[in-house]
Amino acid sequence: MIVGESTGSANSSVRAGFALYPSQWMGGRIYLRNLFAALRTLPGSPIVPVLFTGQRNDNAAGEFPDTEIVHTPLLDRMTPAWFVRKVIAKTTSQDILLRNLLQRQSISIVSHSFQLGFEPGTRSAIKTIGWIADFQHVHLPEFFTPEECRLRDRQFESICGTFDKVIVSSECARADLRAVLPRYAHKAELLRFVASPPATDEAASLAELQRLYGFEGPYFLLPNQFWAHKNHRVVLTALRELKRQGRPYLVLATGATKDYRNPAFFPSLMKYAEDCGVQDWFRVLGQIPFGHLAGLMRHAVAFINPSQFEGWSTSVEEAKSMGKQMVLSDLPVHREQAPRRGLYFPPQDAEALAVAMTTAYDRFEAGSDEEEQEAARVRFPERQRAFGEAYLQIVQRTLEDRAVSI
Repeated sequence: MIVGESTGSANSSVRAGFALYPSQWMGGRIYLRNLFAALRTLPGSPIVPVLFTGQRNDNAAGEFPDTEIVHTPLLDRMTPAWFVRKVIAKTTSQDILLRNLLQRQSISIVSHSFQLGFEPGTRSAIKTIGWIADFQHVHLPEFFTPEECRLRDRQFESICGTFDKVIVSSECARADLRAVLPRYAHKAELLRFVASPPATDEAASLAELQRLYGFEGPYFLLPNQFWAHKNHRVVLTALRELKRQGRPYLVLATGATKDYRNPAFFPSLMKYAEDCGVQDWFRVLGQIPFGHLAGLMRHAVAFINPSQFEGWSTSVEEAKSMGKQMVLSDLPVHREQAPRRGLYFPPQDAEALAVAMTTAYDRFEAGSDEEEQEAARVRFPERQRAFGEAYLQIVQRTLEDRAVSI
């Protein structure tokens, strides 16, 4: 449902405000869709998500078809309304125009966006929950510029200082928050998200995919963006070893091929594939329609996630929700996610990855894989509902704190 800046009606449900920006990275958008789907499973609709976005964002309804959407020029950068909002906020240290809009829409709590937070010390009937996806720049600063590291430090300090609670997706991230920002450790709330599996009727058939993308036979799926820390290079090295062994497995890789932090990364990766002589077995499909990705996920021998760092991996959660095999780097967070059919390897050990891929390939059988997928579909509603209930409990704790602080 799409609305303008009209007054929202109050009811027994908690109306939770979220923000959607045009520049918001795809992982964040998928996260919100998964969260909103989980909330819809809760009896009585105790939480109603309301998505705030700019008037220029005409794709929001297509991305979030079952969500109430409020379009406002206050969130359109560089427009007169946006400038007025910023001037007033800077002058008064309060985001008055946005706060008034939230109040007119009967929003009780703002969640998952530090841009909608209020300055520390200001009193508001609207409570706030921030979100920190991960502390990658602390663990892998070499993949960021010094200025980016400083910016993330400032943003995370602002999130923790401004918001009433701060959601993290893993115990690993909660430990990082305690180590990096110990004075805000009491605000941390753990919320492990659950990814929704694609519906069967959304997935393209194997025959169609083979025709469209020109491949045949079994394949592994690597559905990660082409960012340096995602560690595609170790897969190429493993494919070189497998080719030497006479086992040239096919890997289909999807995801954006541009990394603004390192524009030279993707070309250098493709050059390394040529050097390894595995360009025929490492096929880059790039960003593809969702139905095509869903079909590739359904029919793959296994997913691969070789990443050097994750906050809480979406591809691992998708494998869990679909009952697929997973070959993944041996990170503490991957162990915490604990996919039922996971095979682990040290993230820099290509030979161990080759062994794990061989194990996954040898034990793959289409009939039993379909049975695993069906069993995962049976388990999924309970997992999804638990995700929604965990978020509901965080909201309730945040609102209960209001009675003490105001």
